Amino acid sequence: MTLRGATVAVLLLGALPLLAGEQPSPHFTGNPRVDFFGSRLILTNTLPAFSDSPLLQMTSTTSAEEKIPVVAGLLSLAVPGLGEVYSKNYVKAAAFFAADVVSWIQVYNYNKKGDRQTDAFQAFANQHWNAQRYAEWTLNNIGVLTGGTLARSSYENLVFNSRYDPAVLPPPPFRTIDWGQLNNMERDIGADAPTTGVGNGNGYTHVLPYYGEQQYYELIGKYDEFSRGWDDADLNGPLDPNDPASHEIHNNSQRFIEYQLMRAQANHYYDVAGTWVSVVVVNHVLSALDAFWSATQYNKALHAEAHMQMQPTQYGFVPFTELKLRYDF
Repeated sequence: MTLRGATVAVLLLGALPLLAGEQPSPHFTGNPRVDFFGSRLILTNTLPAFSDSPLLQMTSTTSAEEKIPVVAGLLSLAVPGLGEVYSKNYVKAAAFFAADVVSWIQVYNYNKKGDRQTDAFQAFANQHWNAQRYAEWTLNNIGVLTGGTLARSSYENLVFNSRYDPAVLPPPPFRTIDWGQLNNMERDIGADAPTTGVGNGNGYTHVLPYYGEQQYYELIGKYDEFSRGWDDADLNGPLDPNDPASHEIHNNSQRFIEYQLMRAQANHYYDVAGTWVSVVVVNHVLSALDAFWSATQYNKALHAEAHMQMQPTQYGFVPFTELKLRYDF
């Protein structure tokens, strides 16, 4: 049974008689560190066999080995639960360590899911989106996109190199395109957007990143200006040179939308992994704080006091030892 401030009194009475002139040999030293934790000291006091002097009383107090709270906190900050082991709080140690293991497993799992989903949407893009298709459509509609200020002839020979064949759509990495010249054309189209009609410019607000870059895979499924690169896009509309309200490009591809959802799923997996990383950090901090507190409480919990009196009897002095143990929690 454990109660705060509970005191267990143990009465040990030595019954060996001491003859006159003999030195007493007490059974206990009165020091619980000696009597209960392994080391022993020899009592050297000598007492007369019969004495009218008051009782001789010896008192000693001790406590369990103290723990250093800062050390406990640093141990758990490094490895959750380690500081609790140091403070001998094994249940909490197991809980914090298990939480850390589970969290890292979740981080790994969701990062792997994100990686697999990334591979999937990139493969989808490589199969269904083509930079040459996008560049050709842009050149075919450059007059409408700019209100007639720019013409195809000004850019065609710059954007496409000598290997260009309009009848053949090359696979990535699209060696028929001069990427720098393509980006120059995109900037010019955005700068020369018509100022009449409705809409916000013509939709050419970005340049296409080089193939294989992270931004490449993001932008082709994010901005409508790149939607005509998808193989299910309607390349014949909706731009109308006779309609000033139709100069802004809008997506008409279902694959564009499907690709957006695939990327969103990959981002979701990475977000979940990031959340579990936050759980890992919080668990380390909480374990460190708890270990610090546990070490502090451990130092207050266990105390021992021993009192030894030399009791005169008709046979001489005999040791009378009282041991008090107190455990606070």
